[in-house]
Order: sequence, then structure tokens, then C-alpha cells
Amino acid sequence: MSAFTYLITGASRSLGLGYTRQLLQSGKHVRVVAGARSPSSAEDLQKLRKEVGEDRLYILKLDVEDSAQVANSVKELESSGFLKDGALDCLINNAGVARAHSKNPSQVTPEDVMDNLQTNLFGVIHVTSSFLPLLKKGKGKQIFGVSSTCGSIGGPFGENQSATAYCISKAALNMYSRKLSRELEKDGFTVVVFHPGYVKTDMNSGQGDLTTEEAVRLATENIFLKLGQEENGSFWRYDGERMPW
Repeated sequence: MSAFTYLITGASRSLGLGYTRQLLQSGKHVRVVAGARSPSSAEDLQKLRKEVGEDRLYILKLDVEDSAQVANSVKELESSGFLKDGALDCLINNAGVARAHSKNPSQVTPEDVMDNLQTNLFGVIHVTSSFLPLLKKGKGKQIFGVSSTCGSIGGPFGENQSATAYCISKAALNMYSRKLSRELEKDGFTVVVFHPGYVKTDMNSGQGDLTTEEAVRLATENIFLKLGQEENGSFWRYDGERMPW
């Protein structure tokens, strides 16, 4: 089986680290470029690279909020020799933040919203546009966005007043991804957003319904390794159920 190469943003911890590990375990043909703001301090990624080998895991300096640095990361990856065919097969836009959760909608400021948009939307735009030429060369042609039930206007957070700034950022991510799916469908791409679950991570202060291990396994089985071009432009749950927009 020929190699299949993923790029995962925010891969130094939590879900990103879990997706990296789970995908590498899914087959010897899988290779991962793990994006991290500070590769030198990404100890778990460095340990994992020793376990699987440098030919299967590359740790890339990648700060999604810095457009100039993202452009430099493309050059770094291209010159590293890790992409033997000069191509990426799949991008998982995982890096994200959740800020200003406690404010009511009437108290939310433009600055609160921008704090969330900077990573959750603009970071995705920076990375996707910069790495798209490499993805177009790949055979996988997949782009997955880690969204949230909070971004679903038809979901429970569309009926309450919680997490307004964060919800806005994820709803914006959903629309961007839907638009992108329409642009890239002619090139054979699969562009999908999904809710990763209410996971016990540091972003949730350890609260949640799923452990990181459970969430990672389910998303890998039901999203990354299952969805194809016929699902282009759709919104899913980690367990394989469709989400309302």
C-alpha cells in the first residue's frame, strides 16, 4: 500500500496528539506531519517520533495564527525531504481555542470574538490556503476541520446563551469549510467539518463525556478513515452521525 501523508495542526497535545498517534497506528503506510508551535518543547511528539521513526513522523514548526510563519512552514516541509513525492494527502485543521465562555451575549465584545476567530477561523484559512498546492498534488485530497456542536445553529447551543464568542467562531469555520468544499469539489476533494465530542481536555478544564482516547478512536474510525468524496461539504459527529448546520 502506498504512503498516505497527513498534516495535523495543534498536534503537540490533547486531541491533536491523539489523532497523530491513532492514525500512525492505523497502518504502516500512514505518515504524519505534526504541526506544533514549539517543536523543541513538544516532548510527547518527540517521544512518539522515536517510537515510529523519523520516516513516519515529522514535527513541523507551525503557528497557525502567524500567516508569515505558516508560509515559512511550507518551505520548511518542502525542503525537509519528508514529502518524497512533494505532496500531502490530508489536512486536519485541529488547532483551536475556546475563550470568553462566561459572558452573556449582550456582554460579548468584538475583541472577545476576535480572540476566538484568530485561531478558529483565520488560522484555518492561513493553513489551508498555504498548504493547498501540496494537497492538490496528493491522492487523498481530504481536508477535515475540527468544529463543534457549538457552531451548529440548529444544535443545542443555538438555543442557549452560552459561549457566544466561541460559537460564532465555529459557525464561521463551518461556513468557510462549506464554501471551500464547493470550490474544490471539481478537483475531487473531500472537505468535511465535524464535532469531536465533549472531551475531557484542558480546554474543558477536564470536564466532558468522553476521554481523549475514546474521542480520538471514534473520530478516526468514523471520520478520517471513513468519509469520502460523496460526503464533501457535510457536517458530522465523531460517532458517524450527521450534524445539523
